[in-house]
Amino acid sequence: MTCSGGVGWGAPRAVLLGTALALAMFTVVATIRPAAATTVESLTTSAQAATADRIFVGTVTAVTSRPNAATPKYFETVVGFTVEDTVAGGVPATLEITLSGGEVGGIRQRVDGMPEFRIGERYVVLLEADREPRLTSPLVGFNQGLYRVVGADRATAVVRDRNGQPLATDVMPAGARSAGEPSLDAFLDGLRAARTR
Repeated sequence: MTCSGGVGWGAPRAVLLGTALALAMFTVVATIRPAAATTVESLTTSAQAATADRIFVGTVTAVTSRPNAATPKYFETVVGFTVEDTVAGGVPATLEITLSGGEVGGIRQRVDGMPEFRIGERYVVLLEADREPRLTSPLVGFNQGLYRVVGADRATAVVRDRNGQPLATDVMPAGARSAGEPSLDAFLDGLRAARTR
């Protein structure tokens, strides 16, 4: 059957099909949400010290990635430390922290902004209180409570950010602000002072 002008019933169907397809595409596009990113509030070093459950200076002795026992499709990395100095909280002579992500069997799962540790590196570590379920990162402020110690001799060691870059002046605890990089002892004294305020 044809309509006047020689156009068959197929044309109205094509319009309806096109309209339905456009509506379906709109519905799909309207329901797509952008990927959610981790947002972390920036904390001053003094605020980190005041909220930390434990603070210590330690050297990395082991870094091991493994499947998470509760959800094996996700990886976690266990970082072992020997503790040189305890600033706050109960810290044993050796300590392990567990962070989300890692590499197992050539497959790498990475959490954006998660620190990566190497054996032999020395850090000032500020930890959150233990929680269940475990935090993605036990470091205060996700990755903010980690400071690299540069220099093997305690008297000349300085503190830098977690990547080994010099600290910005506004990041240093008040007592550690001086010309140049803060010494390890001045930095730790600044953390102790921030905890007593």
